[in-house]
Amino acid sequence: MMKLLARVTLPLAAGALLLAGCTTVQPGTASPAGSESAAPSSENSSSAAPGGASTDSLQPCTLLTAADVSGYASSFEPATEKKLGGARVCSYQHKITDPSEEGMILSVAIRDTAPLASVNDTGNGVQDLQVNGRAAKEASSDAPLGCTVALGVGDNARVDVNATALNTVEKACQIAKDLAEKTVEPKLPKA
Repeated sequence: MMKLLARVTLPLAAGALLLAGCTTVQPGTASPAGSESAAPSSENSSSAAPGGASTDSLQPCTLLTAADVSGYASSFEPATEKKLGGARVCSYQHKITDPSEEGMILSVAIRDTAPLASVNDTGNGVQDLQVNGRAAKEASSDAPLGCTVALGVGDNARVDVNATALNTVEKACQIAKDLAEKTVEPKLPKA
């Protein structure tokens, strides 16, 4: 029992540290990469993350639901919603029933006052991305192991999609990108 508790607690702590590593605001201005939004419903498609868009009305557990994460592992603990480092976070921890199972924590963090430019290098650099035409950044870390895909929302906010406590950074980034593209980004404001 103690061994199983350690396997569950360590990934949760690692995930919290990875999230906390993305909270420092760096000077600069977020700017879209210049491509248009792929969403046809956008009335102002000059940018995928217009300056006036806001995350104030978003709720983290509506951006990432139990149904959204269900295909990534056999089962998950119920959602945990809390404030962490100035972000509103919703996370799901894989319910490990067999010691041979891989750990996993999937989460979304809404950062109302942290622009895309403030994503920190957590160990493996920060790379610019486009997710469904929206300006984004990827930051990963080997210790604690995890990956964040940050999606820009307006000039002053972002939503981070996190996959932590997996066996490899590559798998963590693949899952974070997949969740960002298919689940979270389509729910974000375009204007």
